[in-house]
Amino acid sequence: MENNPLKSTTPPLAIWWLIWGGITAAFFAVVGIFETGGVLVEAPPALSLVALAPFAASAVVRFLILPRAEPAKKFVLFIVGLALAESGGFLALILGSPWKTPLAAAAIVLIIVHIPAFIRRH
Repeated sequence: MENNPLKSTTPPLAIWWLIWGGITAAFFAVVGIFETGGVLVEAPPALSLVALAPFAASAVVRFLILPRAEPAKKFVLFIVGLALAESGGFLALILGSPWKTPLAAAAIVLIIVHIPAFIRRH
């Protein structure tokens, strides 16, 4: 049996769930802070729509790239997709505008669709 340290292995399912739960909890904590403390920047409403770019990239990663990826690459893509969803939500919260709440809700939906239920053990 070949023992190659460079060959990637998929982490245990508990690690996937731990990372997903941690990122989800962190996002809700930040949302709570921003909802009680106000916004950092008063940006023009159209500027907050830059959050749509990470949202679109997160959706592409989750629905187009992740299902077709090799098992060894899925964990990295999972984290990238989650980070993109969360960063879009952070942009919406920091830039604060009338679009803040719908964009934060979109971030929550994208984080939820990254639930590691798509993992199949072979």
